[in-house]
Amino acid sequence: MVEVRPGASAKLDAAMAIASAIHFQITDDAGRSVPCKAQFLAVEGTDPVNLGPNNRAHGCVDQYHSEKGDFRVQIPPGKYRVVVTHGIEYSHLEQQVTLAPGATFDFTGKLSRLVDTRGWVSADYHNHSTQSGDNTCGTPDRIINLVAENIEFAPTTEHNRLYDWRPVIYQLGLSNEIQTVPGMELTGALAHLNAFPFKPEPFTQDNGAPVWNPDPRITAITLRDWQGAEPDRWVQINHPDMVKDFIDSRDAGKADGGFQGLATVIDGIETQNGNSTDILAGQPFRIGKNAQGKETVQTIREFIWLQMLNQGHRYAAMAVNDAHQVYNNGVGGWRMYMPSKSDNPAEIDWRENCRHAKAGHSYLTSGPYLQVTTEDGAGPGETVRAKDGHVKLKVRVQCTDWIDIDRVQVLVNGRMPPSLNFTRAANPQMFKAGVVKFEETIDVPLHEAAHLIVVALGEHSDISIGYGTSSQATMRPCAYHNPIFVDFDGSGFKPNSDTLGFPLPVAKMTVEEARRQIAESTSK
Repeated sequence: MVEVRPGASAKLDAAMAIASAIHFQITDDAGRSVPCKAQFLAVEGTDPVNLGPNNRAHGCVDQYHSEKGDFRVQIPPGKYRVVVTHGIEYSHLEQQVTLAPGATFDFTGKLSRLVDTRGWVSADYHNHSTQSGDNTCGTPDRIINLVAENIEFAPTTEHNRLYDWRPVIYQLGLSNEIQTVPGMELTGALAHLNAFPFKPEPFTQDNGAPVWNPDPRITAITLRDWQGAEPDRWVQINHPDMVKDFIDSRDAGKADGGFQGLATVIDGIETQNGNSTDILAGQPFRIGKNAQGKETVQTIREFIWLQMLNQGHRYAAMAVNDAHQVYNNGVGGWRMYMPSKSDNPAEIDWRENCRHAKAGHSYLTSGPYLQVTTEDGAGPGETVRAKDGHVKLKVRVQCTDWIDIDRVQVLVNGRMPPSLNFTRAANPQMFKAGVVKFEETIDVPLHEAAHLIVVALGEHSDISIGYGTSSQATMRPCAYHNPIFVDFDGSGFKPNSDTLGFPLPVAKMTVEEARRQIAESTSK
């Protein structure tokens, strides 16, 4: 403490200790410096480290996201479990470090690519940085966050303005790590929609972006035609209100079909946006509590998507992070995989990526890398003919060394046949301990046209090794795909209108009514 008196000088003698730090040198199999994320998890009485706010790549709480493998992080002396990762395709490094005052610890290692994704690239169609008004994460921070988690294609989707991340990617020297295309998220009080590509127009309002409309159909059509029609333009509804958008548009507590025609003017919806893994929930809602502690009915988006598939809806399911921070609400928790002619991010063709996304040729994952094809090679989004009332699915699941699965379930028209449910406990011979966790051909008997979805799940594990103290760590490893459609008798795929044991959910449902429906479904 220094006291300064009027008209007098004060002297401060300060001695600064030599900083303690960890110097990282992280490479891939080829010896190339690789972007990565480091976690500093305090152990044995050491106080938790705080490297900075949750919106910063270079130091967010107890993590550091780096655009290269050679970097130095200053941290207090102590004992730490240090974990280094580069997304869900690579191995991880883990080491106990005792850091003495004033010392620098050299942490070197190789992150090996364990999961074979050749011919497929990872993508996240919805994230934010400084240019979005509700965001304080800098654009360089967001780009570094993306490459540290090995997201290879990420359209620029800032709120209510056209923007292009490419100049920042170039400035960071990351052109070979990630590809983007200019776009936007058009938002208001109701439905939010993402779309790309667009061309930002400097010195105009919102860089030339259109204006939001409360009717999502008008917003979707506006985006589709903005700056001239583009046949490969992508339009999706973000974190959709499945009830209002597709079932009860007037919030009247009565099914009216939602916004009629909406499903025909969009390409996809976000079934995964957040930390849930509810594709096997088996019901359209749960009873939860709001911020005031009052019980409320909370809809389960994935289940309602399955109900909508049975009504004939064909928009694609999407997995995104909608990241506004780096720690907690960062990228990497969910991602998609789409086919690509090139595995080099610099050569990713956004048109090719969009066409595959529109066709539903995609897998959604929080960790496992799932591959599913029929005997004749058809995959997600394609239609096949049943053979003698059967379809055989070749299912392969790979996981890196910090992820595991213990259940594979085939959904038939959204239902979960017990005979098509396989677990490590009941079927140990089917599950393996290496990178390939599951590789089987599953015979699916049918009695009608069907859409088939395979879900790979870690019911008894999480992704905490890769995400540490972040809220994303509690997620279960989960992967599924857009449906494979089956023509049963040569007349094409026909949806069966099954609502999966529940009426289509409507607005203003009471907690009592929700409990009654759950009880009735359970008793059947």
